[in-house]
Amino acid sequence: MANDKQNNNPATDRLFTEVYDEETQQITLIKKGRKGILTTAMAEGNFMRKIKWTIHEKVVRFFDPVIQFFIDRDEALGARKRRKLLKNMKVIPNRIVFGTFQNCYTCNCKYVADEILRRGLDYELIFLVNADVFYYRDKYQIPPGVKLVLRGSLASYFALGTAKFWIDNALNCIWKEIPKKPEQIYIDLWHGSLGIKRLGGEKRWIKLARKSAGLIDYFVTDSTFEEEVFHTSFWPEVPQLKFGHPRNDILFDREKMKALREKVYSFYKIEPHVRTVLYAPTFRDNKSDVSAIRIDCEKLKETLEARFGGEWRVIVKAHMHNRHNAELRHMFAKRSAVIDASDYIDMQELIAAADVGITDYSSWIFDFMLKGAPAFIYARDIKQYINSRGFFYPLDQTPFSIAENDETLSRNIMAFDETAYAEAVSHFLEEKGCYEDGHAAERVVDFICEQK
Repeated sequence: MANDKQNNNPATDRLFTEVYDEETQQITLIKKGRKGILTTAMAEGNFMRKIKWTIHEKVVRFFDPVIQFFIDRDEALGARKRRKLLKNMKVIPNRIVFGTFQNCYTCNCKYVADEILRRGLDYELIFLVNADVFYYRDKYQIPPGVKLVLRGSLASYFALGTAKFWIDNALNCIWKEIPKKPEQIYIDLWHGSLGIKRLGGEKRWIKLARKSAGLIDYFVTDSTFEEEVFHTSFWPEVPQLKFGHPRNDILFDREKMKALREKVYSFYKIEPHVRTVLYAPTFRDNKSDVSAIRIDCEKLKETLEARFGGEWRVIVKAHMHNRHNAELRHMFAKRSAVIDASDYIDMQELIAAADVGITDYSSWIFDFMLKGAPAFIYARDIKQYINSRGFFYPLDQTPFSIAENDETLSRNIMAFDETAYAEAVSHFLEEKGCYEDGHAAERVVDFICEQK
């Protein structure tokens, strides 16, 4: 049964009514009157963006400069309207808004929320999510006690405008230039771990990253290396909480990893005796070009079976920027050796389930090595990538062997030495000053509770 809850701000109340459904635990807004509808659309800043999505691609390409001008205009008007709407909203002390770039209940944010729920603490937990998650929360296994709001909706701006805490794994909470009040606390958990590729993105991202230095109150780090990355990139003055990454806590708990392996295997109907390799490459700045992430899965399967024995399957997870690429999905479709897990939300659960890991430049492999399981680099375009994005340190300084083609990858797997690899991982973690120990989420939640 839905309960209408009026916002205490009279100016805002003239525009919309907040509606909270107790059964689904979702918050939305009912727009009121012509003025309310117009103001809501302006605040969401999406008139022309919606038009762009509905016009045929060729027409859009021809008129793109004009349409982009109006999109930018919408964004500017929307930002101005949001500042006006949210300026006088009162901050609710126990409200926490979580934002992830996956727009779902996942990554470091998920594991902080899980810890709050485990303790039964009196916090209102709100996740900014996409439409699929919002309408099908059971499909995404959203736990009771977590409220969902559509990211980019006026409801999401209302939540951000009134939450005491913003907890993020990128720059999601400020992507739409939401005004932050002095009493609000912005904690950024980020989404990497000892990652090698340099931080970067499109012009808008770079601009926002620089601006965020004055908005983020704390960064949560997992190593002296990561501390240096943040200090020398966009956030030289932002204080750091040396807690470790909450999403990695499960990698220190054998029972949890066993349970997650059973969960993943059950989901994909993998027989218990089968062993799995996780192949999850990162995206390229040219997101339509997937040639660099091709891999011979049949050859990989045969090599793993020859080196480690038993029966193997290849779990492929495309990056979120590539997972809707038709060429890529076709590449891995209808192959007996391959399980396409591109739509599986929680990467850490796949990490917990897999016996071997393979990537190119993605930071998840630095989480994976905390398990001590074999991991390999497969980088077909390493020379081009160095010139375009670049690394914080040479790729050959990691504990992982490097291959630029399928033949070299097979040779590296066949030559894998468990003892040498374990020593290399230990040396690498010591050199990077890693302080992961399986208690990061506890520390983050303790810190939240200490803020009054």
